[in-house]
Amino acid sequence: MKICHKKNFWAGAGMLALGLLNLVTALWRRDLDASAVVLVVALVLLGGGSLLRGLSPKLPREDKIEEQVERNVLVRFKTSASAFRWTRLVSFGLLLSLLLAGAATGEELLLAVAVGLAFSLTISFFAEFFSALYHESNN
Repeated sequence: MKICHKKNFWAGAGMLALGLLNLVTALWRRDLDASAVVLVVALVLLGGGSLLRGLSPKLPREDKIEEQVERNVLVRFKTSASAFRWTRLVSFGLLLSLLLAGAATGEELLLAVAVGLAFSLTISFFAEFFSALYHESNN
């Protein structure tokens, strides 16, 4: 059997492995409930479908064409930019609320978490700035 689309194949294999690992650990701990069953079934079905899609010789061509369609590329870029913007907004709101809560309660742990979040926000701004410089110079 030949792997025709490695990305789909390994994603499917990973989902199958996670589903089986989740099933084994739930059975081992004896806490198999409805949510665990739903998660295992979803992982096995999605993983199996992706695995079969990675092994099919015809479907990878369709996937590659679909990935390269201009509209899909634009939608993917807009989606990631929107997610990045929302992540920054939520992080900034969380940073402010942690700072206010830390100042009101005097809890140093809240202030320490807020400082860590401030560092991550600063890194995201620098990453955006340097990637803009890079792409401007290469286009």
